[in-house]
Amino acid sequence: MFENVIVPFDGSPVARVVLAPATDLAWRCGARVVIVNNSAVSDTASRAALKSRARSQSGADIDFWVDNDVTVSEAVLSAAEHRADPVIVVGAKGKSGGILRPKHGLPTATAEILAATRCPVMVLGAKADTSRGLPMTELVVPLDGSPNGERILSLAVSWAQTMRVRVVLLGVVSASAEGDHRAERDYLEVHRRAIAPVVPEVTVELVAGPDPATGILSFLATREDAVVAMSSHGRTGPKHGPLGAVAAKVIAESPRAVVIRRVEA
Repeated sequence: MFENVIVPFDGSPVARVVLAPATDLAWRCGARVVIVNNSAVSDTASRAALKSRARSQSGADIDFWVDNDVTVSEAVLSAAEHRADPVIVVGAKGKSGGILRPKHGLPTATAEILAATRCPVMVLGAKADTSRGLPMTELVVPLDGSPNGERILSLAVSWAQTMRVRVVLLGVVSASAEGDHRAERDYLEVHRRAIAPVVPEVTVELVAGPDPATGILSFLATREDAVVAMSSHGRTGPKHGPLGAVAAKVIAESPRAVVIRRVEA
């Protein structure tokens, strides 16, 4: 599944928030944690100190990717390009003091990574609960009826098989729409039946909301041990940057980790 979990880490409090979920993910799929750093830690003593700090906070074996001549986003992208089967784990909360300027509602480095990579990216938003690392018994997969949205299903199946988690296929209908929503339920059921033979457990949920993102967030509020997996193709305008409006709002407001796979629109 994944061989390398790529995570930027400089020892700061913001970076520590991301490290614990990243190492939990690595443990779950038997991957290596690769710390990316673009500050002055290339000498042996500095690297040893940072590695010791990371290991004490994560309990995981640590590998390094250090590049002092590029931005942190460029270093992360380079590490992902040169490591087999990568997944990137990043935060969506900038450092204090404006060191990371917001870009499309995300820290600049996170926005740049999402815009450039096609490997999966797990994003820990500003409201994500990381106090327990990465609790995950189920993977919530919102589907919107589009072929691009459905492209996340292959990742969901892979995660379910590797980490033995339940898959929840989630649909959102307008709160003002009348009827029994049979077509929406049938759509989810078709996909449930398609993946049911190859995953441990898969269920469907249909919820109502004023808009898709709010419906997804309302559902997540009741699922303490969930991770969200979404496709994003960023078709809804430049103000959302590398994400569409739904993915951008879910990341900004979600209490859970969000896995994004960018697809070409």
